[in-house]
Amino acid sequence: MCLLHLASAWLPFLLLLVQVRALIHEQVAFDNSDVCWWSLVPPDLICPVLTQQNLTEIVHSLIRPYQWDGGKDCAGIYCLYSNRGFAGGRGIAVITTPENAMRVKQVGDLLQEYEVSFSNDKDTLPFHIDGIEGKGEGIVARQRLARGDTIMAHTPVLLVHRAFTQELAQYTQQDLLELAVQSLPDQTAEVFMEHLSRIPGQRRIAAILTTKAFQVDLTGEDGHHYGVFPEAARLSHHCRPNAAFYVDSSTLMHVTTAVQPVMPGEELTFSYLDPFASLAHRQEKAQLAWGSGCGCSQCTLSVEEATESDTRLREIRWIEGQLGDFNSAEDVSVGIITYLLRLYENERLQCCMAGAYTLAALNFNSLGYDKRAVKYAGLAIEALRIEKGEGAPDVRVMEDLIRDPRGHNTFAVRVKGARK
Repeated sequence: MCLLHLASAWLPFLLLLVQVRALIHEQVAFDNSDVCWWSLVPPDLICPVLTQQNLTEIVHSLIRPYQWDGGKDCAGIYCLYSNRGFAGGRGIAVITTPENAMRVKQVGDLLQEYEVSFSNDKDTLPFHIDGIEGKGEGIVARQRLARGDTIMAHTPVLLVHRAFTQELAQYTQQDLLELAVQSLPDQTAEVFMEHLSRIPGQRRIAAILTTKAFQVDLTGEDGHHYGVFPEAARLSHHCRPNAAFYVDSSTLMHVTTAVQPVMPGEELTFSYLDPFASLAHRQEKAQLAWGSGCGCSQCTLSVEEATESDTRLREIRWIEGQLGDFNSAEDVSVGIITYLLRLYENERLQCCMAGAYTLAALNFNSLGYDKRAVKYAGLAIEALRIEKGEGAPDVRVMEDLIRDPRGHNTFAVRVKGARK
């Protein structure tokens, strides 16, 4: 009876352990000294190892392996910190200062509180990896995507202080960078190493930080970092992309969103370069970053088409300067606002419409056209959420304008003789 009672008491828990073990990335190994082998006639009815306290600790470590390690391996003022349980077990390795490590910890605590995790089921994703003619592998749409559809969102697996890459010798950097990758969970490290295999050279981890990493701002005077997001880094560059991205500083998530309709089988791209820069400037930046010029369709236009494109970009900069200066004596008309929007359309700048729509909303309102102002404020909010995220400051500005366009401080300010 004691044995049956004991077995029935522990059976639900043992089944739970089996289920939990299937969920975690790494198996937990117990050496023989920590295992109770149940016999038909056990000498004691209670195993000295599997006490209630030990069971609670084991379950906690299996389900929520959220623990920060590090601070001991350092190079100068920069130390390695890691957490295998970050973002639901995705993990993260951080090379930074103690102050910035605390900021990352606060983000991790927030993600832990809201139980943020990432699915590894590739069949549920709106994209897949496929061969691109003349380019190798790329990210291809699995289904039709509309403007505003989220493509992917991930936290970084490696976060490195920008000054670490600038102040220390490369051989010093490499030792700590290798330790950082080793500190990641096995599955995440595998994704990172697969990403690493596409980078030429010996010091490949350091090379990733200059060619395939994204800027991450932890706020504060010393918060500039490089973040490695292996999944996002698979997207190819295009100076007129069909997707845009931003990094949310409150969650460290790199979010990629479609900026135009995308058909199944179409390659997904975003821009690593400034889309508003001239062709010559973009090529110069590409050469510095990648060792070769950009070969996207926008950068391989005919001489005549490239000249027309550069002219449109110069006009965009000039008009935006006029529309952005509400103290300017220059006349602003409906025509110049609509001309700016047409320039964006002709230049295929769907990735960067937030600024144009915001200026259009404010300037239509300044001319007394409150209904047009509300229309473009709505478009601006949509574009801001795609390009900068929900927390972008201008989202609040546009929402205020929509609520009360005539009460907004821009209403009719460009109308001669108007009273405020």
